[in-house]
Amino acid sequence: MKKRNHLFLMTLLLMTALTMIACEPDRGEGTSGEEVSEGEMPEKPDELIVWVNDEEVAQEAAREMFANYTDETGIEVVMETVPMPDQVQRLALAGPAGDGPDIFFQPQDRLGDVVAQGLSMPITFTDEELSQYSEAAIDAFTYEGEIYGAPVAIETYFIYYNKSLIDEVPETIDEVFDMSLELTNRDNDEYGFLISPEFYYLYSFINSNGGYIFGEEEGVYDIEDIGLDNEGAIQGFEDYMQFINEGVLPRTVTVDVLDGLFTEGKVGLVVNGPWNIPIYREALGEDLATAPLPKMGGEHAPSFVGVKSWLISSYTENPEWAMDLAKYLTSDESAELNYQISGELPPRPDVFDIVDDPIYDGYTQQIEFGTPMPNIPEMSAVWDMDDAIQLIINGEDIEEVLQETVQNIKDKIDLY
Repeated sequence: MKKRNHLFLMTLLLMTALTMIACEPDRGEGTSGEEVSEGEMPEKPDELIVWVNDEEVAQEAAREMFANYTDETGIEVVMETVPMPDQVQRLALAGPAGDGPDIFFQPQDRLGDVVAQGLSMPITFTDEELSQYSEAAIDAFTYEGEIYGAPVAIETYFIYYNKSLIDEVPETIDEVFDMSLELTNRDNDEYGFLISPEFYYLYSFINSNGGYIFGEEEGVYDIEDIGLDNEGAIQGFEDYMQFINEGVLPRTVTVDVLDGLFTEGKVGLVVNGPWNIPIYREALGEDLATAPLPKMGGEHAPSFVGVKSWLISSYTENPEWAMDLAKYLTSDESAELNYQISGELPPRPDVFDIVDDPIYDGYTQQIEFGTPMPNIPEMSAVWDMDDAIQLIINGEDIEEVLQETVQNIKDKIDLY
């Protein structure tokens, strides 16, 4: 039984058709601290420190947005590169010592953990400001009734394919397998299909067959009900391992290797996210196209849908200005700039509606079939599944590995 938040997904689907006329207020009408009337904002700090993920395109977009904010306010924005997975742990150590950022960057699945550790403070939005974000994005960063993030991007993964190698993208996972048998030449590092062996991506195999993370009803997760070792999860890994065992997927492949082989024109199709649109397009040009994930089990394959946001550090000495910067970085102007540089779709309908590039077709279609990542603290324990995947790839018994991993997840959750 698939566990999905249907309200969340309905909101995501409606984003593509939304025609709301909620316009971003002009920065000169009170949304920038530069224009806020005297007494509404404290004295400007000389600088604000922001932790940015280590992706090159993320840094490029951030530099331009930071420069624009400095031009408008006179406040210098200092960018420090910290890989997103490391930010929470580093903030827990650096924040109390006064060495942390004013703003940092996280996906929704880490929100519960961030809040539980007291690392982030809620953000105050006016009704007008909230109306400019998609409801789904705000919901993703709402925890126990408080909003903790200024949403930057809504994303999922999908299929990229090379039209010079594939005339028509396969519609089912079985067709992908058959295509892989024809195109794979391991001696030349040529493959029909590549997917990174990570839980984030392989969840499509699991969920398609009936596996799930937590039981869920009306948006409430049951942490006692974990479906990552049920029959559906086992079947999902058996389907994935068919590719490994037949030699059409390598047992080890990093994201960098996957990207390299695809951009060199050696792979028919890959599973990846929107952050690679600029890179893949530069390499393949008109040969690049996208599609939703292949059907699995007779249905459209689900994918994780996530939202990434700017969060305000609980340790900032300038919370009002940190919030002002976070809102500026997710304004229509900044969202459009970020989209143009990074390729990520902003969760702001006014900007989303202007995206008419066909390269986004697979992206927007796949969102319809997405399943949201839980944003509760217990989700952090679930990423132990990455270790389970490596054991399974190395030949360990699938059922035994999953049962042991789920028990480890439950044990960790019991310590919360």
